[in-house]
Amino acid sequence: MKKILYILIFFGLSFQLSDFNKLTRLDRKEQLTHLFSEAIQLGVGTEKLWSATSADSWGFVRQSATWARGNSGIIDSLILALKNAGYFNNSTPRNDVLNNVNLSGFGSATLTIKISQTISGIASTAFAGTKTFNHFFEIKKTGASTPSLQLFFDDPETTLGNDGALIYYRLVDFGNPQFATVGDVITESYTGNESIYGTKLQTYTWRNGPENAAWISKVGRVILTEVDSGRQLCFRSTVKMNFSKLEALNPAIVTLKNACTTTQGAGDSVYYVLAYMQKFDSPFLTTAKATITKTTAKPTTICAIPETPSTPGVRLSYGIFDINGYVTDQLLANQVPVGYPSPTQGGADFMSVDEAFTRTFVPAGALSGQVNVQTYEVSDKTFLDSIDSAAGNLVFKTVP
Repeated sequence: MKKILYILIFFGLSFQLSDFNKLTRLDRKEQLTHLFSEAIQLGVGTEKLWSATSADSWGFVRQSATWARGNSGIIDSLILALKNAGYFNNSTPRNDVLNNVNLSGFGSATLTIKISQTISGIASTAFAGTKTFNHFFEIKKTGASTPSLQLFFDDPETTLGNDGALIYYRLVDFGNPQFATVGDVITESYTGNESIYGTKLQTYTWRNGPENAAWISKVGRVILTEVDSGRQLCFRSTVKMNFSKLEALNPAIVTLKNACTTTQGAGDSVYYVLAYMQKFDSPFLTTAKATITKTTAKPTTICAIPETPSTPGVRLSYGIFDINGYVTDQLLANQVPVGYPSPTQGGADFMSVDEAFTRTFVPAGALSGQVNVQTYEVSDKTFLDSIDSAAGNLVFKTVP
């Protein structure tokens, strides 16, 4: 069965920052040109979710923590650039619009910067209702009607207090050749406090994926929380794809498509569901659980295909990993070695792998374990279908 699994492509983001001391004698516009040229340089890589071998079937687990850290750097890098440009030296409100700022790798841009303002009525897929933020930053290509990036935040010293930080961006605008064909895909990222499980949350949600070799998914969400007093990372994700698009890229996927149709019925859409717990201390022991499904269920085997000698590899979980990457998979819960995150036992402020996996594909407000599913962590079939069919709150905002 693993021979028919198509390689799914995801992405990783990282940022690099320059030495800002050399900029102190430059005027404000020159400073911003240098600072933001550095801050928006997206170092993009690709990671495999599935392929023909056991180790590569879990490839995204091995790199997704790095990917997550890079994503969180988007907000931190832009806020740091604003700080180094002197925007928070005092509390005086600022409302700057800078035209024809040439950003390396991006081109000519209009920068809008609002500091110590009241930016209200901001809605997101990651929280209920609306929030009011204190600061706003926008990058728009010169002459464009649609922004390329918008950032809303409350506190330049931390993204964890108050209302947190919210960002939207279009990767195609940032000049990386790996994303030249991703079209109108837009990503929303929210960072804030998590009072139920852990101390920090990050949510990444995207729509308009072109479903091509550069970006295989149509819509998806990744949820991360730092838990167990900062000793573990809880990672959850659901990605929606369509078999017809996968088959166009790799005709061999038709075998999996037919098998899933036999067990779960007709329909083009298919959902990849993943959850894992990773210890932050070396050797970074990790326990993961994953499946592929066409329905609201999360079967033990891919598309509920019966596990027989003729269909090896249809049961992926549990997979375990360490500092060197993949160790093994297809383990029962009692076969996961001592020291690895437990599949079944959580703690005061963290979930077991099983509970994390369960919460990944259930609707908002549903009771999972002892806590209702929160807006930021919703990633069930209904949610993904809704942002696939209509933009909803996953859009750039109109800011006066």
